[in-house]
Amino acid sequence: MSKKNAVILVIVAAVILILSYCFLKPNHSADVFPADMPPAEGVPAGDTNPTPPPADNETSPVQADEAGFLPTKMEDPERFAMLQKSFKDLGACLAVQTGPFGQNDDINFESLNTVVAPDLGEVVTQQEKWSTTDIKTNAGEIRRIFIENTNDPDMPVARVLKYYSLIPTGGQKELPLAREQSLNPSDTLIASLESDGQLVSKSIARTVLYQNGDDLNVVERNGKIYSFTLSHEGKTFNCTGVDSSKTLKCVCK
Repeated sequence: MSKKNAVILVIVAAVILILSYCFLKPNHSADVFPADMPPAEGVPAGDTNPTPPPADNETSPVQADEAGFLPTKMEDPERFAMLQKSFKDLGACLAVQTGPFGQNDDINFESLNTVVAPDLGEVVTQQEKWSTTDIKTNAGEIRRIFIENTNDPDMPVARVLKYYSLIPTGGQKELPLAREQSLNPSDTLIASLESDGQLVSKSIARTVLYQNGDDLNVVERNGKIYSFTLSHEGKTFNCTGVDSSKTLKCVCK
């Protein structure tokens, strides 16, 4: 073998090794998931950064009497008071009228829709953007079934399935699926993956289009609102961690 051919062979081998590392290595980055996805339950978050104090335009925790409402029979009365204040802040931020949120209302899509509907009108369409199902196997491993929808009728791929093992120290490792399993997966396949363990949590992200043209982006975890973002006439109001008073935070931009 000539010296020139040997050099070319070494270069080709190096390129193959680099590509193999880039494409076949376990993916431990959290960036593979949407930014608005709730953190996994049963797995340490791995985020050691303390939550910063709320800025001037953020909704901060309040006492029940400060919001002007009596404690309720909700499992988290402080959250009810915080939600009442947050919905008032939403109306002030976006300059819209808001509907009632009662002490017996749970924070699901129906109750949120009642709050935002007075100025937005009726729901025109809803599109599911993604869903994630976390299961716990008999061995104690947390796995995530992630489905992303294209919502484009002109594309041959309607949804994409990815399967992960969530790492206790943070991050995740993608579990390989055949191409025909990943692209346009069948409901039977998804149900089969879900049956591999006990359900830990299920999250769904949707975009809701209203009669006045505004979009509401909402993420539900286990049937309750986890986060939502509503934009109106150049202003945006976002709330995250809605399902707990310890994590609820809202921002007007």
